[in-house]
This record gives sequence, C-alpha cells and structure tokens, in this order.
Amino acid sequence: MTPEAVEAVEARTASRASSGVSPWRSLTFKQAVLTLLVALVLGLAVGAVQLWLDWGEMRKEVRRSLDETLSLVEGSASEAVYQLHEELGRQLIDGLFALESLRRAELRDDFGQVLAEREHPMPVTGLTRDWAWLFADICRVQRPLTYAVGSEQPALVGQLSLELAPEVLVERFLRQALTDSLLGSLRALFISALVVAIFYLMITRPLLRLGAAIARVDPANPGRWQAPALPTHRRDELGLLLNHLQHLLGASQAALDERDRARAELSALARDLEVRVRERTAELEQQKDVLARAFSELETTHGELARANRLVLESIQYARRIQTAMLPDKAALDGRLAAIQVRWEPLHLVGGDWFWLEPMGERSLILIADCTGHGVPGAFITLVLASAMKEILRAEGARDPAQILLAIDRLVRARLRQDHPEAESDDGLEAAVAIWDPARRALEFAGAGIPLLCVSPEGRVETIRSARAHLGYRSLPPPEAIPVHRVAVAPGARFYLLTDGVSDHMGGTPPRLLGRRRLAEWLAGQVERSLQDQVADLQRLLDAYRGREPRRDDMTLIAFQPLPSDPPPLDSLRE
Repeated sequence: MTPEAVEAVEARTASRASSGVSPWRSLTFKQAVLTLLVALVLGLAVGAVQLWLDWGEMRKEVRRSLDETLSLVEGSASEAVYQLHEELGRQLIDGLFALESLRRAELRDDFGQVLAEREHPMPVTGLTRDWAWLFADICRVQRPLTYAVGSEQPALVGQLSLELAPEVLVERFLRQALTDSLLGSLRALFISALVVAIFYLMITRPLLRLGAAIARVDPANPGRWQAPALPTHRRDELGLLLNHLQHLLGASQAALDERDRARAELSALARDLEVRVRERTAELEQQKDVLARAFSELETTHGELARANRLVLESIQYARRIQTAMLPDKAALDGRLAAIQVRWEPLHLVGGDWFWLEPMGERSLILIADCTGHGVPGAFITLVLASAMKEILRAEGARDPAQILLAIDRLVRARLRQDHPEAESDDGLEAAVAIWDPARRALEFAGAGIPLLCVSPEGRVETIRSARAHLGYRSLPPPEAIPVHRVAVAPGARFYLLTDGVSDHMGGTPPRLLGRRRLAEWLAGQVERSLQDQVADLQRLLDAYRGREPRRDDMTLIAFQPLPSDPPPLDSLRE
C-alpha cells in the first residue's frame, strides 16, 4: 500500500473515531470555546483600559480646546467689554457657538452687568444624562478679562464664561467606545478562529490519527502494531509520544511472550508438585498418628498441671485464711481513739506485712511490721512474729515500745535458729510500736526501720525517725538499744504508720518512686477530711500515680487520731 493510501485510510479511521464524540464535547469545540473566552476576556480588559485612556485623552482635548478658544477671543472680548460695545460682544458670542458642544456663553463687565449672552438648548437622552458626570467637572470655565491703556498696567474689565453640554461630549465618547468594542470583538473572533485552525492542524488532527491507530492495536499481539505516519511531528512532543507508545507496546509484547513461557514452566512445575504432594500426603498421614498420640499425652500432662495448680492455689487461699485469722480485729481499739483506719493489702494472696492492735489497760498498743520478702515466704515470717507477740505481751508482759521490739528481735532469732552457726535462715523484719497514753496525752513510739508521721491540725508534718536497726537477720548483729520517743498529742493531731510498700509506688514520667516526702506533703493537704476519706483518697492517688506500672510490694497503712482532751501538761512535752 502506498503512503498516500495509508494516509487516506488513517484519515477515514480518524474521522470515524472522532464521529463517536459529540461535536459539543470534541476537543476542537473545547479549544474554540476556550480560545474565544480568553480572547474576549483579554479584549474586554484591553478595551476597558483603552476606554479609560480615551476618556482621559478626550478630557484633555476638551480642556485644550477651551483654552485655545478662550485665548483666541480674549483680546476681542476685553476690547468689547472695555468699550461697552454690545454689538461687538454679541458677534463675539455668536462666533463662539461654532463649537459643537457649547451650550451657553456669557460676557460681563467688571460691574457684573451682562454685556452679551447666548444659550443653545441641547437634546438630552436618558443614556447621555446618566453618563454626563464623566465630563461635568470640566464643562464650565470662566476667564477674567483685562485691558491695558497706554503704558498702564492691565486692569480687570470683565469676565467671559463658557459652559459646554456634557451630554454632547458623552454621546461622542460613547460612539467612539461602541466602535472600538465592535472592532475588538471582531478582532477576538478572528484570532480565535485562527488559533483553533492552527491547533486543529498541528495537534487535534494528529491526535485523532494516533488515537485511531491505537484503536487498531491487537491485545494479543501488541508488538505487531503499525504506527501512523506523522512526518511533521518527528522532533516534537507528538513524535516523542509515538516513540514511547511504540516502546511500550514492544515491552508489552515481550512481557506477553515471557508470560507464555512462564505459563509453560508453571504447568510443568504444577505437575511435578502434584506428584510431590501425593508423596508428602502419604508421609503426613503416617505422622498424623504420631502427633495424635503426642497430643493425647500433652492433654494428660496439662490436666495434671491444672490439678497441681489448683492444689497450689487452694493451699495459698487456705494460707490466706490462716494469716487473716492471725490478724487482730480492726475494731479492737474502737472507743479508745477518735478514729483509726487500717489498710492491709498483700501483693499476692498472702504477704509479709503484719500489724497488731491491742488494749493494754488504759493504754492502746499499735504495731506494724514489714517482714522479709512477700508472698508465702513473707507470710511464714508473720506467723513467727504473731506467735512471738503473744508470748511478749502475755508471758513477758512487756509494756515499753523499745522492750517489745528488742523482745521481737530475740524471739525471731531464737525461733528461726539464727543463733546457731549452721542456721540457714537469714530473714527478719522492720517494725514500729506506738502506745497511746490518754492519761498523759502522750504517744510513746519506737521504731526499727519504720518511722512515724505526725500531722498537726494546722497541716504541719513531722517525721519521728526510727532507729537504724533491723530485727532478726542472722548476718546482722542484734540492736543494742532502741530509743523511745514521747510525743505530746495536741487535739486533732493525726499519726500514720506505713510500710515501704506504700511510699515505694513507681510512676510518673520519667518513672520514679513516690517517696515518703511527697506522701507526707499530700497528707498535710488533707487535714480537713476524715481519716476514712483520707485513706480512700490515698488509695486512688496511688493507683493514679502508678498508672500501668505494677505494684512491687505488700502495702500496710495504719492511720489513727487520739481522742480530743485538754492540752497536755508542760512536763509531757516531747522528749
């Protein structure tokens, strides 16, 4: 087929391809509309600027014409006014009406008397009246007239006044604007048609030919595609697009060929896999019986572990009941104190914290202890401590806080056989004892590792430090002496005994311990609340401070407030 025939076929194909698109949606129509809009907008913008310039130029022309006219007749007008020559003045005024836009002319002498005047009515339309403001400010002009006799200085002899009709100026300006607008519109239409024709010949028609050629691509054999001839576009974007399209179709053909080869290889691989799957299935059937026996044995083992775990939990729960039974009644000191709150929370079901409340005649004993470890090991130490306390209070009859702590140290060491060289136990505890004496309005305190927090009704906090001593522990020497602190109790004062599981909550950002100092500051700010509300709020504070951090230790808190009474005597001040 000759190149001319190929081009004719492509033209017919392009025509059919373009015929499938509505004329109002075709690229040519869009180009024409867009080009026309751009040309009209630019034409309007240029026309508006030109109109503004013409308006300014016309105003200058009117002023210049008036100035030239006045300069031309100024001498004659001065002569007529000086001589009071009415006929000359009328001739002069009539001559001025050669100006097409002149509406009124007046000549006055220096006494204000009208020497000559004339007014020419002008036809006025609604349009010219509405736009008369365009020239209204330049339509009235007055020129003073001077006259010199001999060598004398020129003297004022009269005045010449002219008034133009702005409607006439507006009409002339609008005629010029209409002419310019028509010419601009015709120019925009011509430019639009020219641009559309150029775009169609250079872009749209080659694109249609290229689109028709793309429509003939065989999806099964894209590499056999015959590219259209675009001789005038070999070095421009359309030529580059055609080259990219040829490269893309060639790559698609290569990919299809590779796909066919891959399919053949995949079919062979699938047949091989089928054989292997059958062989492997036979092996798995053999292993299935082995796994079934293994799972049966595993279920048996899980059952045994579950039973063992249940027995351990039941044992620990029973141990908790035993440890709870060893604790005193929290209401043991009701009526002896204004208020008392006890919170005992082991880390696990059982723990190493322990407390004791007991009336001793008129006095009241409060003890708190933190034994080694937590969980079951710590709970065993509390049982040793509980039996020791019964012996100390019942058999030995100790009534001094320091004597009670020293007796605890002695009995714990003896019962854990820590006084023997071959002893394995190296366990012990920290403890504190507070005895409330209502007769003296005093609180006796002795501590080994656990201090006493005192909060006055005004919110002042004082920490009564404990001795640096530990009770028990084979590796540590027994404490030689533990000092006793006697504290005068003011009405409304509150006291707090707590193990380090309360103050050692970890939280915040970055994580750090809460500490006794911040805990004491918080208690000082809660003096107005009851002890019950205080302890409940403290629990919420600890939970919020800890956040997602887990608890680390057993936690015990005893808060109490002695009964109010008269102020203590001077001899019972703190020693």
